[in-house]
Amino acid sequence: MSKIHTISGVIDSEDIGWTLSHEHLVSGMGGMDRIGLYDEKEALRRCNEALQVAHGAQIRTIIDCTPVDLGRQVSAFQSLSSSSPINIIAATGLYRWVPLSYYSWDPDTVAHFFQREIEEGIEGTAIHAGIIKIAWDVEYSSTVGGPNSMQAQLEKCARGAARAAKRSGVPITCHTRAIDKVGIRLLDIFEDEGIDLGAVTIGHTNDSPDINYVLDLAKRGANVGLDRFTKTMNEEELIRRSKIALALIEAGYSGQTSLGHDSAAYSINRGPASGGPRIENSECWLPVPNFEIPWLRDKGVDEGSIDSMMIKSVQRTFEAAHSMKL
Repeated sequence: MSKIHTISGVIDSEDIGWTLSHEHLVSGMGGMDRIGLYDEKEALRRCNEALQVAHGAQIRTIIDCTPVDLGRQVSAFQSLSSSSPINIIAATGLYRWVPLSYYSWDPDTVAHFFQREIEEGIEGTAIHAGIIKIAWDVEYSSTVGGPNSMQAQLEKCARGAARAAKRSGVPITCHTRAIDKVGIRLLDIFEDEGIDLGAVTIGHTNDSPDINYVLDLAKRGANVGLDRFTKTMNEEELIRRSKIALALIEAGYSGQTSLGHDSAAYSINRGPASGGPRIENSECWLPVPNFEIPWLRDKGVDEGSIDSMMIKSVQRTFEAAHSMKL
């Protein structure tokens, strides 16, 4: 058992219940609240409604994977800390484009920046980050610029995340471009940094059509995040993604498989051309409990395996991180 920081205080890892491993309450861009692109009153209304709906579907914890440069709003966390029926775990870290400010930093400076939000609190508040989020997408393929290339900077920040995880005892969750199989390189770096790979989630892995890649991540001990599962997908695609979960269960990796949507209650990303948030969807966190879980049950998956994916896999990442704390 380990302790986990949520926006409402500290909980035991054994108390997380059904958990969605990669979601967003509010997302967009850093500073959006200062340039008229963010309406906190509307964001809080949407978040509260979506949280109530998810709670009604048995969800008890959501990992919010929104670092500051993806539009994290600590004031929204402060408001939701007293009203949310669900545990919310906030993230430190960074999104896909490494800020220019980081370019002269070494991995230890990156680690210190992440640690501050874990150990001292986010933006001077009493809310502590409970997880580190990093993101490797198409930018990782850019090697132009040598040590200043996006690839080099992303690798440096991954090392910083690893060092912060070891020092603070929190897990790492990774947005990845699964089609490029970047999860393998991430695990190589984390292994080189001495990380227990059980504390690492390689996310968005159900974007990949290559089941061998998916299984290779699990074989190395990592948690496999099958956390792209949304209402806008057609049924054929939802079933394809559900079959990945089934394959991991059948291979004995239910305890290393976590589920989620990568959906937001309020987001300006890919919003209307005129600016502002996307269309409201209070059911954004329901496809997993309302479609994927029933589909798996229909295929004969037992409740123990369901709970392994929805509870124990995430518990395992926090407990592995806690056990390696320096």
